[in-house]
Amino acid sequence: MAFVKKHSFKIAVLALCAAMGIYLFITYGMQPKQTLPIEMAAPAFELTDIDGQDVSLASTNGKARIVYFYFANCPDVCPPTTFLLSQVQEQLAAEGKLGTEAELISITFDPVKDTPDVIRAFAKRNFADTSSWRFLRGDEETSLQLARDFGVAVIKNEDGSFTHMNVITIVDADGQIRKWINGSKEELTAEEIVADLKSVL
Repeated sequence: MAFVKKHSFKIAVLALCAAMGIYLFITYGMQPKQTLPIEMAAPAFELTDIDGQDVSLASTNGKARIVYFYFANCPDVCPPTTFLLSQVQEQLAAEGKLGTEAELISITFDPVKDTPDVIRAFAKRNFADTSSWRFLRGDEETSLQLARDFGVAVIKNEDGSFTHMNVITIVDADGQIRKWINGSKEELTAEEIVADLKSVL
């Protein structure tokens, strides 16, 4: 009893610290992880991959997805952004999430010029592994409209090239768009993209 009286102030401080620690843990430590907001339902599509397999939005549901629109003859943003996504692919593979929880999908604006062989060469140049990354094709008008429906502005130029927004889209396992990422942002890293994708797993 004498010990308690002698050290009552210290005991009170320790009790207060313990109570504060419990409060902070309950308030912040037990809160569910914040995820990206739902922006809109991703537009449905039915396209073909470079191996001739049919792929749709519905057939890829159940996995978080990165969707990227590009064309292989793109002179500026498409190659470096595809290379950046190849680093995302490597990280997801290293964590065992690629193909099981997450998937990458690239859709060409230019299916006439972007034959399966052209796409394979483009993917190889930019270190994309086509065994686990779906490169899709459809007819040109369908592809252009799909890009616009995804929120990616694109126009076909007189010389046959395309002017387009460089957008990486995060789609969750239920087919909801959760974020549009500016693929041309100088400080954008593969780690940032992976973190966004993992937040909706």
